[in-house]
Parts: sequence; structure tokens; C-alpha cells
Amino acid sequence: MFEHNLKGLYNANLYEYRKLNWDENTSNDYRKKYFLNYVKNEPARKFASEVIKKLRYDGNRIFIISARYKTAENDKIGNDNIRKCTLNWLRKNKIEYDKIIFTKPPKVNEILENQIDIMIEDSPTAINELIKVVKVLYYDTRYNRDIKHENIIRVYSWYDIYMKINEIILGVTDERILL
Repeated sequence: MFEHNLKGLYNANLYEYRKLNWDENTSNDYRKKYFLNYVKNEPARKFASEVIKKLRYDGNRIFIISARYKTAENDKIGNDNIRKCTLNWLRKNKIEYDKIIFTKPPKVNEILENQIDIMIEDSPTAINELIKVVKVLYYDTRYNRDIKHENIIRVYSWYDIYMKINEIILGVTDERILL
């Protein structure tokens, strides 16, 4: 950040590069330089693999709708294909799924085409469109806390996600869920 004479955080509560108040060229340069390392090496959120596996065991179908459709020209950063890196990351982190879709936000068409009932999301980028078509389990982060809507259920962990999905689908209360 400082190698480009850039100031520090503009607002730590904003999403992605907006918190840095960078122009689009600076953001794109940063993404090309550092995003691939993030895609390859950032660990999955705690208990994601375990809970997703349990959701599938319970009969739920897992669709991953990823906005990693384009990070640079031709879906590549340097010589690495971002989609391939994402698939490798999912395998490495033992994230099971039935289908993966790479698309651009707001992901609404993909939700409708695949008849998605519940979306797990943390990004505020497309939330206003998502809540029009699907119930959203909104993974709590400091950059999305100001967003509230009747179609949003805030969640705080993968175990919380599991309980909320069961409450929605089965009408089960928190006390009756055992993992």
C-alpha cells in the first residue's frame, strides 16, 4: 500500500477496496498483484467444511455462486486461471458442493434459474437485489452491519448457519439440533 504513496485505511468498515478510497486503476493493480495469493491460501471459515458436509448429508443441495468470474483479462492473473485456483481451493479446504457457477453480481438470474431457496452471503455489493428473490443468511461482518431487511437473517458462524437453515426448512428450534 505504501509503495504506491497511498494513504492508509479510509474507513475500515467499508467493503473491499472502498475502505481504502483507491481509484479503479489502483484497485485493479492491487488485485492483480495480491488477489491470487488470497484465492490460493486464505483458509476457509472455521467449520465451513464440516457444516456444509452435514447440510448435504441432510439432503440439501449446495450451489456455490461465485463472483470470481473475472479478476483480470480472460479470467487470469498472470498465468493462473482464477476459476481453476478457486476449484483447487475448494478441494483443498474440503468444501463439498453439487454445482458451482461463476458469474457477476448480483447473481439473481442464477438464483432463479437454479431455484435457490436460501443464499449465504456477506458482501453488501448486491444485497439489495438478492433480497428481492431469496432469503439471505447474511454472514456478519463489520462492513455489512448497517444493512437490515426483513429478508435478511444475520448469522455469526457456520454452526449458526446450520441452525438457521433447519429453522427455516424444518421449523426446528435451536435446542433440538444436534451435530
